[in-house]
Amino acid sequence: MQALYDFDGTITAKDTTILLLIELIKLRPLRFFGLIWYLFRIKFSRKSFFKQMYKNKAIGHLIKDLNDDKLYKALNIFKKKVELTYRASVMESVDQAIKNDCKVIIITASPAFAIRVCLSDLPVLVIGTEFEKKKNIYTGYLEGENCYGPEKVNKLNQWAKLNNIELNIQSAWSDHFSDFDMLSLSAKRYWIGGEQLQKKVTNLDPDANFINI
Repeated sequence: MQALYDFDGTITAKDTTILLLIELIKLRPLRFFGLIWYLFRIKFSRKSFFKQMYKNKAIGHLIKDLNDDKLYKALNIFKKKVELTYRASVMESVDQAIKNDCKVIIITASPAFAIRVCLSDLPVLVIGTEFEKKKNIYTGYLEGENCYGPEKVNKLNQWAKLNNIELNIQSAWSDHFSDFDMLSLSAKRYWIGGEQLQKKVTNLDPDANFINI
């Protein structure tokens, strides 16, 4: 059995990208000027797919030519800041799923290397956007596609096939309708958000559970 969770906006109360960028820019202050262009594109991109694409490009810009040892301190500071944004009710759901011997899988468009650090205290699997390494050094480019929208399902299926696991999704959680394909894998679907998302869920996924925030 598996339980699926989005990360930013679902487990956390807000997008954590800016928290990560702040810690990474401290390592590479001279890269701030190159970062400005990506921040501009993030702010003014109308489609969420492009926003996420530029978020990961910004992260790639800052980690290029670094290894995990160089990122260690920044990521642990990031972890402490992110923990302050966790939604208590969703974390209770995660804990309950673990107690029920359900494999908790966090599927996120955010960089997997950072979210794995955030959740390193929990027995969960993180599937996210992967960044390419050569000789243990980040190149700044993605390895594969952004783990966003339908690609989340593709990556989940790849993991299941590689590990010879039959998917039996017990529940799925998200705050963004781009995750509809992922949540459709489960009979128990939980959407988290405000009035705008609630209207969309009511029209397009009326059998789902909605948690208004």
